[in-house]
Amino acid sequence: MTRKNASMSWRCLIICGMVIFVIRLLAPISVPLEKGSYFDSSFTRILRDVHWLASSMDDELHCPRELFHDCEAVRSIFGDNAPYSIPKVRSEKLLTALGLKTQVTVDDTLTILNVWRAKASLSASLSQMSKFYAFIWSRMNTSERKVVEELCNGPFVFVPCKLVASLEDVIPGVFLSSKEVFWRDSTGSVDQVKMVCPEFDPHSVQHPFTKMLCSMYPALHDFFVKECGVDELPHFRRYLQILLQLSAAALPSQAAKSVFHIFLKWVNELNSGSLRSEDIGFLREGLLTKDYLVLPTAEDKWVSLDPSFGLICWCDDDKLRKEFKYFDNITFLYFGQLNDEEKEILRTKVSVFMHKLNIPSLSEVVTREAIYDGSTDSSFVASVVNWALPYAQRYIYSVHPDKYLQLSQSRFRNLKYLQIVVVEKLFFRNVIKSSQIASKKRFECSCLLEGNILYATQESDSHSIFMEISRLFSSGTPDLHLANFLHMITTMAESGSNEEQTEFFILNSQKMPKLPAGESVWSLGNVPLSTDSETGMMSSSRTIDEKNPVKIKKRPGIISNWPPTDWKTAPGFRRSSVCVAKSEAARGIQSKEETVEEIVIITCELPPTEMTCVENVDNGPAADAVVVGCNVLVPGTMKEAFDSSHPMTEPQDVNYSSSDVTERDQLYVGTTDAQWETGRLGEFFAFKYFSEKLGEPLVKWVNETNETGLPYDLVVGDDEYIEVKATRLMGKDWFHISSREWQFAVKKGESFSVAHVVLLPNNSAAVTVYKNPFRLCQLGKLQLALTISKS
Repeated sequence: MTRKNASMSWRCLIICGMVIFVIRLLAPISVPLEKGSYFDSSFTRILRDVHWLASSMDDELHCPRELFHDCEAVRSIFGDNAPYSIPKVRSEKLLTALGLKTQVTVDDTLTILNVWRAKASLSASLSQMSKFYAFIWSRMNTSERKVVEELCNGPFVFVPCKLVASLEDVIPGVFLSSKEVFWRDSTGSVDQVKMVCPEFDPHSVQHPFTKMLCSMYPALHDFFVKECGVDELPHFRRYLQILLQLSAAALPSQAAKSVFHIFLKWVNELNSGSLRSEDIGFLREGLLTKDYLVLPTAEDKWVSLDPSFGLICWCDDDKLRKEFKYFDNITFLYFGQLNDEEKEILRTKVSVFMHKLNIPSLSEVVTREAIYDGSTDSSFVASVVNWALPYAQRYIYSVHPDKYLQLSQSRFRNLKYLQIVVVEKLFFRNVIKSSQIASKKRFECSCLLEGNILYATQESDSHSIFMEISRLFSSGTPDLHLANFLHMITTMAESGSNEEQTEFFILNSQKMPKLPAGESVWSLGNVPLSTDSETGMMSSSRTIDEKNPVKIKKRPGIISNWPPTDWKTAPGFRRSSVCVAKSEAARGIQSKEETVEEIVIITCELPPTEMTCVENVDNGPAADAVVVGCNVLVPGTMKEAFDSSHPMTEPQDVNYSSSDVTERDQLYVGTTDAQWETGRLGEFFAFKYFSEKLGEPLVKWVNETNETGLPYDLVVGDDEYIEVKATRLMGKDWFHISSREWQFAVKKGESFSVAHVVLLPNNSAAVTVYKNPFRLCQLGKLQLALTISKS
């Protein structure tokens, strides 16, 4: 206590003693009005109005009515930070005579709050301040508007200046406004800051963990958030400050996961519309400077998009990362150890946000550079591509109208300048042109699209060619479904199907109407019919040995025109509309919301048709069955329920005939020899497909030697089960599935798939994989229909 305070306290004690003495003398003079009430003398009234009593909060003298009596009712709300009278009055008569406050009102709390605001800091416990806010909240029902306005007129939220071990600890703190604090953090980044920041930081009041109220005032959520307008979560700029604080105090390896969660939160806000384009622009501009080093990297350094850091990208391909990880001018972002679900979120959600920040993926910046040797006649490949382009146009117009619009706006520039080169040997290496980086690894391939040049070898198959051509329409990304579609119709043409049969297949099976009248049909700008036009083009391209001159050879034994002679030119198409499921293969069959995979395979080795058949009693051919269809099933309009085929005693072509399609008014669920052979052949094609794709050791054909009666036909690895459904009818869009098979499908979920095999002419088949058919039925991608047995 200062000398001035001590002197004032002694004077107050002397005055109080005199006051008590006088009151006792005058007590007989006081006139009782009723029990518990007395008539105030003029002397006591004077004492109440004169500034003569000291306060515990300052060095001034106050009127008694301005001060509080130090009692539990007052101390429970204000703690030590209230203007208590000095000395403490112990006489009840004097207490009553002086008019000291013994109860707290809402107005008192607002008055005291203004006193606290005027101070540089205030020492209090969070427990005590919780009682203070709880008292205000309890009185807000009568004067809510007034109280909220008074609170929000200035800072009113007490936050400590350092970390506290207990809510009862008395610590110094300051008052912040409702816009400077937030209730909670959903990303975990605030806790990360708390872990890496020093415990006794003089500037810790600026740290986010001192501004998060949920841990300080856990019972007052509705008061702060609903009544006083405190943000439930930090806003965009607040999280940006959190990132800056993290990067200043922690290593990227420590905080990378927090950055990932903050980016994900911004993605969700962007999708909901709460994150504005102005905020994205602000961050994008900030990242171009060295002031915002908030991007964690695999080298455990913080970087921004400032050009001095070189190329910054995120890795979406581990193989490419291994190729380029040791180059100096490229840096990979690092978001911590992500599980499979988080990796999918990074690929599908966070990548969209990074794209808006101009942060590309590795696969976006890597291009393939062709390296070749020799050249042959390219007229045949050019004819095939030229024949298939109208079908590709029809597909894109139907399935991807947005892409078609973009192509038309560019006046189909990609097609106009497309050139086709057939070479003897073809390789490629991965390069990053923007950074002048080239991988030293070289990969052999049969087909490659680089820019507007399609390179192919003599061994190139049509599916590989169509996969590369599809890159023209998907910004360099191959479109598997488009390639499969083109390959299917090409296979049909090679197998002898005429134009009318193919058109029937496209219209009825693929549900793809023709293009509208007047739409220009796609074609190559210059289809080479000889090798003369290739010489100049090849001279400017990269070769394996550039010292040797390029020798152009004609592909032996191959005609230079396509399609076959009994085909007319590609038909004029009409408008189309189709929904094609999206899929991607991984781990055999990857789990996605819509997982349908299509492929066309060709084989000349058919399986033997003779084997021992061991029937399972509870899974007999006439067991309870349902029909799973890709479209709505309408009674009376359904195609033939069983496959019409001929017994096979030796390998032979599977011929398609329109007579195989008839109408029936019921479905037959029995099994004939022809159906059994069809199923056997379908299982073989499915086994061949998965074996070539995943490796034969991983795929087991459970019915290879005998019919087991299991509710699946193939096992991939240890936990993938595949049931094969085969047909010879290209237009058939449904198949039988027994109740036992369906129960197994429901039980296994993502681990169960149906491989629908359509046997095509010339020993080929189209395989469509439906992963988790139960889920696809829930999504409406497949539909169930019950059959009624007429025994």
